[in-house]
Amino acid sequence: MAALFCGDKLCRMTGLQRVWLVAVSGVIVAAVVVGVFLMFSTQSGEGVEVHGAFFRRGVTGGGVFFIAHNHGLVEACIVGAEVLEPAGIRAELHRTIIENGVARMQTVEKICIPPRGEVRALGVEGDGHHIMLIGEVPKGIQAIKIRLILGGGATVDFEAKEQHLETMTEDHHAEHD
Repeated sequence: MAALFCGDKLCRMTGLQRVWLVAVSGVIVAAVVVGVFLMFSTQSGEGVEVHGAFFRRGVTGGGVFFIAHNHGLVEACIVGAEVLEPAGIRAELHRTIIENGVARMQTVEKICIPPRGEVRALGVEGDGHHIMLIGEVPKGIQAIKIRLILGGGATVDFEAKEQHLETMTEDHHAEHD
């Protein structure tokens, strides 16, 4: 039996060389276990949560705003978004960029959330990111259902309730003068 495990080189190893061989083997096994754990943790949407979601109507669409938390140990990237309800509205990942005092929207391929971190997808009030709604949200709809698609294929569904922007009217302004 000992002959099966004792090749010429292994039998000629010193005690210190055998200790190093065991130590290196242990490090390799640990690295594989950690790698497998990280691989599975990036494929699960369970590590990403959405909080404080709301939407605002625009003239021909609108925007969805939220805070995304990544509870995982590796970066998680949102690579797409879908409007689940109501039907007929397309969603795109965007970022608001301010240049010379003018805001413009730029389509982005992904929004990455650092490990144990967050992205404040609140437009100009956050990191600039948001979901642009392409298509009119029907009147009477006060909440929409959104699905985020993560890089590993996992999804995170949430509901965004309508938030109205407060605008100053002449009557309101006059009352405070």
